[in-house]
Amino acid sequence: MKKLLLNKAPLLLLVFACLLSGILTGWFRLGLDLPVSRVFLHHGAMMTGSFLGTVILIERIVTFKKKWLFALPIINASSLLFFYLNWNQIAFSCLIIGSLGLVFVFYLINLKQTELGYQMMWVGSAMWLVGNAHLLIFQKYANSIIWWMGFLLLTIVGERMELTRFLPLSQFKKNILMLFLLLFVISCVLPFHLGGQLLTGISMTGIGFWLLLYDMVRKSIKKPGIHRFSALTLSFAYSWLAVAGIFFLFNQSGSISYDALIHSFFLGFVFSMIFAHAPIILPGVLGLASKPYHSVWYFWVGIFQLSLVVRILGDFLSFLSWKQVGGFINGVVILIFIVNVVGLLMVNVRKEKAINFHHKLIRKP
Repeated sequence: MKKLLLNKAPLLLLVFACLLSGILTGWFRLGLDLPVSRVFLHHGAMMTGSFLGTVILIERIVTFKKKWLFALPIINASSLLFFYLNWNQIAFSCLIIGSLGLVFVFYLINLKQTELGYQMMWVGSAMWLVGNAHLLIFQKYANSIIWWMGFLLLTIVGERMELTRFLPLSQFKKNILMLFLLLFVISCVLPFHLGGQLLTGISMTGIGFWLLLYDMVRKSIKKPGIHRFSALTLSFAYSWLAVAGIFFLFNQSGSISYDALIHSFFLGFVFSMIFAHAPIILPGVLGLASKPYHSVWYFWVGIFQLSLVVRILGDFLSFLSWKQVGGFINGVVILIFIVNVVGLLMVNVRKEKAINFHHKLIRKP
């Protein structure tokens, strides 16, 4: 465990710094007085690119026995440093290199794997690249945000398809999902006022309900421990995806706030997915067999969901204090949960070492 952490500690600390900076800049945008006025405009790039992009890169690269590939997440996460130095062009370029790297990694994966889920993730990585290229060329986040949403949507749905490929799903049901995903990709190309927003809403709502109906959560929720926890958290994520889609559908007149539109997706859908997958992905990244779990996680997930509801109600009712309190609790819970998972993982590894050491002593003559 110590050797693994020492080898990957600099990169993991940089990833955590990306997450922390994303949360702090998010709080600043809500009106909290924090020393991030220099970089707060890049909140979206930090969270989607510097943090989530790096995490996804690492998750996929660890399956290869090619150490040089780790240069990709290092360069991608280094975008954070350049944001703080106000070298934004270099920061955007780092994200482009990272997204190009992810496209290449999925190319390597798809040479060996032909499953639909991997192809979805490959398309998702290309959408991240397009969004980053838009940012570098046009310097406007509005041109990139929908492509970043597509990156995360196709990556997450692809991962779920990869995990549930053995479920007895008919080709018709798979085709329905593919249709919704295709509609979303088309919506990224169309201007919002020419039907793009309508297609975004239809596709996201459809995908959310599809996952609720046909994902393996219906079976996993009947199992105890980490399986039930993940299934419940995934159900929250899929519900938020459908809610985000409904928000887009009803925003044709611009009546729904940007904060509610964006964070119902990025917090409700994406971070609920992170809560569900972190106890499984983190040990895999570190090369550990242990899968941490504690029932207190239900409390943190519950607080996260309630605080997000409060935040979005604050948007609809124009109650700034509700929006601020909800947003602040969102960030606190994310940090507590990540620290909690890491702490439990370390405790489990120490217990396993102690048990193994005890067994060796018993075996000695």
